[in-house]
Amino acid sequence: MFRAQRPRTAELTPRRGEEPVTGVALLLPGGFLRSRRAPMRVAELGLRDLATELTDRGRPHGLAVHLLRYRHGGWNDADADTAVDTRWALDELARLYPGAPVVLIGNSLGGRAAFWCAGHPSVVGVAGIAPWLPSGDPVDQLAGRRVLIVHGTGDHSSASATQSLEYALRARRVVPDLARYEAPGANHLLLRESRDISALTTAFTLGVLGAEPAPLVAGAVCTRLPARV
Repeated sequence: MFRAQRPRTAELTPRRGEEPVTGVALLLPGGFLRSRRAPMRVAELGLRDLATELTDRGRPHGLAVHLLRYRHGGWNDADADTAVDTRWALDELARLYPGAPVVLIGNSLGGRAAFWCAGHPSVVGVAGIAPWLPSGDPVDQLAGRRVLIVHGTGDHSSASATQSLEYALRARRVVPDLARYEAPGANHLLLRESRDISALTTAFTLGVLGAEPAPLVAGAVCTRLPARV
């Protein structure tokens, strides 16, 4: 006799610390274009150092850091499962921390979910690390948000640097101070640049939340990734 499998549910990783929360960083890992299997935990590793830095630097400012674990490992075409789970997470964070502003930080597949869900009333900023931003994806939901994109110029994957540049240029009409940084020659994984990207993304997040000065060059879409800030 076979037992029916219970549907998988999305979940948020636990928060570290018990201080009062004044802002939230929601991390969205990468994945596949299509997959109904459970997400691979290895996708979380690319955000591990960033999560640690956000937690350490953000704790004095009341920053809660959570990572979203999706139901499925893929976007899955029109089902947009990753975006559906992200909207669930944003509603859950609004319940946990009423009124707390949220910065979405997405890597690759998670980058697309972050930009798709930027219109949620809790979201004040969006950061994409090598984000997957196919041509034609909407930009109007970014109005009133702060935006950061970081991409390696050698990224020729499905989440290519060419696509994120095209997206950034379109998005500037609704986000004049959008900032896009490039890592010359870097591929999709951005391994050598991970420490610099963690520092920049953390500074961006805390700047959006008003805890630190913002580090960005307003309106730049091809600025070289700075060394550790």
